[in-house]
Amino acid sequence: MRLRLRAAELCESLLLTLVRLLLPAQGRHRAAAPDRLPLPPPEPPRRRPYPEPLVMDTPLVRPYLHALEVYA
Repeated sequence: MRLRLRAAELCESLLLTLVRLLLPAQGRHRAAAPDRLPLPPPEPPRRRPYPEPLVMDTPLVRPYLHALEVYA
């Protein structure tokens, strides 16, 4: 009985130690090594130029274009 209790205590302490080592500490910030500086912010994505100009003359837009041409 005593051997089982002792083995359980040993396993518990080993598991708690492993959990503390592997999980990040909350409320504490680990110091960064001096040779590892923080990464710069990422660059915004670059827009590629359109291969051809945008054409607004479609069957849905054509009546509105015609109305603009008439009043212009």
